[in-house]
Amino acid sequence: MVFENRCNRHGTGPAKLTTGATRPIEPKHLTAPKRKANLVQTMLSDHDFYILLEHLNRPWAGFRRVRKGVKKRIRRHMAELGCSTIEQYLAQISRPEAKTACEQCLSVTISRFFRDRQLWQVLQDRILPDLAQFASPSLRIWSAGCACGEEAYSLAMVLSALTLPSRPALVATDAQQACLERAREGIYNRSSLKELPVMMQARYFDIKRKGRQVLIQKHLLPPIRWQLHDLIGDPVAANPFHLIMLRNNLLTYYRGSALKNAFSKILSQLAAGGCLVVGRHERLPGADYALVRDEGCPWVYWLKKQWPSPVHTGKIF
Repeated sequence: MVFENRCNRHGTGPAKLTTGATRPIEPKHLTAPKRKANLVQTMLSDHDFYILLEHLNRPWAGFRRVRKGVKKRIRRHMAELGCSTIEQYLAQISRPEAKTACEQCLSVTISRFFRDRQLWQVLQDRILPDLAQFASPSLRIWSAGCACGEEAYSLAMVLSALTLPSRPALVATDAQQACLERAREGIYNRSSLKELPVMMQARYFDIKRKGRQVLIQKHLLPPIRWQLHDLIGDPVAANPFHLIMLRNNLLTYYRGSALKNAFSKILSQLAAGGCLVVGRHERLPGADYALVRDEGCPWVYWLKKQWPSPVHTGKIF
């Protein structure tokens, strides 16, 4: 019995079971390289992917829409380990190094500049000026799970458009070194700029490779400290942050005690009166947190108290 290769519309798991199907039998005469290539070309079924997610206590709903690319990476890792079945793979990832590699395969780095433009206008008009007014000695911001840096550079562009009393400290972290290296390099596909007006594109980016890619002009922006850090691990810094961007990562791709423990650690890094920003489709992992939802933007939460909001009229779009 195998799962049909489509998903439940409610996002709770693969749709249903069908009968009469069997696993393809791999020819015994294949050499090792050909056998590995054959395994890579065979798409991991939704059934097996669901079993893997359950084994790792990860939510099917979070991976449902992005599962195609993730399944390809998992199948490639299975081939590297010589696994032809999900049962063999589960046995292999009981080893710490194999599990770490598996977790990296589950990482989703899809992003773009100024994702959810409404949020960025609220940040520029109200939240960042308010935080800067009360932050001492300077505004501290954390882009948690920054992927390849689009969010961190978007923050830097907003900050460069504001008049702040002191230079802000902007920290961007991710669990994958390759993502941080790409962020430092600052080269992106032009499609990632689709939320930016043409004027901002011209100011902050140089066109490369016949228009297919762009290079960000880092010298025009506040500096960013890139740091390797796993959101499931220890706190990232000793000093608290006034703004934490926790969008489209931890709250989407984790669940259960791992999610709650990690979220509590991250929240412990937020200064009193500070601001937490989550993804537009994400929810907090419970109600027992001292967070108050912002009245003007439902993806923004304030810790303990919300400062009065001065009127700001500047626009970045």
